Amino acid sequence: MSNKVSTHLFDLIKSLNKSEKRYFKVFSSRHTIGEENSYIRLFDFIDRMDTYQEDLIFMHFKGQALLNKFSITKARLYDNILKSLDTFYATSSHDAQIFRSIHSAEILYNKGLYKQSERVLNSAEKQARKHENFNLLLEIKEKQKRLIENELYTDIKADQMTRMFEEELGVINDIKTYHTLWHVKSLVFQEINLNGKVRNQEDRQKLGELMERIQELDVTEAPTKLKYLYHHTHSAYYFSIHELEKSYEHLVTNLNLVGENSTFLKDQPNIYFSLLTNVTYIATKLKKYNEAREYLKKMQGLSTKGKKGSGQKTLDLDIKYFSSSYSLELYLLIEEGNFDKAENLVPEIVEAYRLYGDNINSLRKAYIDFKVSVIYLSKGNYSEALSWINKILNENKIDQKQDIYCFAQLLNLIIHLELNNDRFLPYAINSTKRFLKNRNRIYRFEELFLKLIGQMSKASNIFDLQEKLIPFEQELIELKEDPNEEGVFEYFDFLTWVKSKIKQKSFIEIKQSEPGDN
Repeated sequence: MSNKVSTHLFDLIKSLNKSEKRYFKVFSSRHTIGEENSYIRLFDFIDRMDTYQEDLIFMHFKGQALLNKFSITKARLYDNILKSLDTFYATSSHDAQIFRSIHSAEILYNKGLYKQSERVLNSAEKQARKHENFNLLLEIKEKQKRLIENELYTDIKADQMTRMFEEELGVINDIKTYHTLWHVKSLVFQEINLNGKVRNQEDRQKLGELMERIQELDVTEAPTKLKYLYHHTHSAYYFSIHELEKSYEHLVTNLNLVGENSTFLKDQPNIYFSLLTNVTYIATKLKKYNEAREYLKKMQGLSTKGKKGSGQKTLDLDIKYFSSSYSLELYLLIEEGNFDKAENLVPEIVEAYRLYGDNINSLRKAYIDFKVSVIYLSKGNYSEALSWINKILNENKIDQKQDIYCFAQLLNLIIHLELNNDRFLPYAINSTKRFLKNRNRIYRFEELFLKLIGQMSKASNIFDLQEKLIPFEQELIELKEDPNEEGVFEYFDFLTWVKSKIKQKSFIEIKQSEPGDN
């Protein structure tokens, strides 16, 4: 048996915001007779801790009754906090309100107040239908049938019972469809999260076989929740197999679906935000820049940071809005070739880093850092570019198996080449080769790129360099058109960089003069 001290109580207390803490104290004073003072004192002491240290609790409360059977005291305090949260959020959660109504109907039934119980159940049924809670709808139907049985079937007509039966079958079918969609969606996302986009026919076939399970589903007349799940799964599938236009179509369908359903939008605001994030990204990849900017504007408008009445907005949500909106805007500006405007965002990013500190997820931060480095590299400010790419390479919280870390290594080589760091470059190339070999998941591009950098570092003059680069240009063009390799160019436009070296022009000149080729 483990002797490790549980930190569950500490973790729960630390997760509470100011309003929740204040409510707990009010709740505790009302519901724990005789013990509230010791519970609140223990709560306050734990809340002041930076890390959980049980020995300090025993020292502070030495000789006091709350230390007797301390494990029971902790459990009771934990339960009281959960009860206070349940009450605190009872009116803000639709499911909680429906549960409460069902429970109230049960109490009324047990007291013999059958008509009152029926009235409460009918109201709960309307809410369950409105918020598409199929499982609770079935439970309500069961309790309504019990009322019919109690009246010996004399207070209902045969056609009403038939309609009730058909409604139940409809709910059961919706539940079956929902769970089928959820199961397939989960398997598809698991495959994508583990292995990324498809890179060969075997990967494509594996995902295709999963999608065949929902191929015959017709969601035309289905509730919003089912339609959303159907299009959500398809958008991810088509994105993974590199069919971006189809992915975009399903995303736009879902965006309109959610946007037109005020109940769904209110219940699931994060879903709307995620849809806007994804559709902005895909629109940018498809070079639908005007549409991307409109979606980005809508997404930025969702943030309530700094607005009156936004006090309940969590830090996590603030950070999510920040990281997603800035990452997408930088990507859009880079793709448009608008590097001056992109650079103007950097001071705002630096300030956000200062405000949020370590609360920003390292991986989210890395994607922004990478884009900032690309901006400075594109503008020829190689020292700044190196400074930002080093933020990624020196961050030990980033899993080195992540693509972002890999491409940071490659961009690092380009920057050192541009800085003419001839002594360091051979070492960096060999180090990157070892890294890619150990990573055991290499793009064809990566092999070509290392060969390219090696050749460039050995070029004796401009003419020698151009002679070495021209064959690589054609190979890069072919790779960019390969669906299994095109993801590489989302990180940095390596092809435009090679063209700039061949034509002896700046990266920005090539990027802005040949938009159709980039």
